[in-house]
Amino acid sequence: MLPPDFVISSTLKIGVVYKINAPELIDTNVAHYFTVVAITGSDNFLILSTTQLSNKVAYLQKKGYDLDTLAYISPTDSNGLTKDSYFNCNEYYTLTKNELIEKVKEEKLNIAGSFNEIEYNTLVKSISLSEVNDIPSFLLKYK
Repeated sequence: MLPPDFVISSTLKIGVVYKINAPELIDTNVAHYFTVVAITGSDNFLILSTTQLSNKVAYLQKKGYDLDTLAYISPTDSNGLTKDSYFNCNEYYTLTKNELIEKVKEEKLNIAGSFNEIEYNTLVKSISLSEVNDIPSFLLKYK
């Protein structure tokens, strides 16, 4: 097995898709797909995927959010998603590089794949429509 710090150092970039078991972030022990949308210093901004479209649409409507802030990404071999996936671009999670390394050590993080520039820009467009997502736009650049 590769050292956890190497796993993160060699994969952590804008657009990477990680499958993470993170019950401290989301109220479930089921691993979910997260994609890195921005990196600044040791902070990594990740957006969560869901396959529960109707639940998420109902949530957005209840909150009064623009439904276009829910970005749809279809599964491909390269992005590693396994089902039609929806990313709520009104919310994000901030994890440090060390927290990601710890997830690898605990065997709670797997590399699923990576978004191409078109998929990434779909997320950025939805983020830009959000009235509550405060990730600085200058950080939202595909590299």
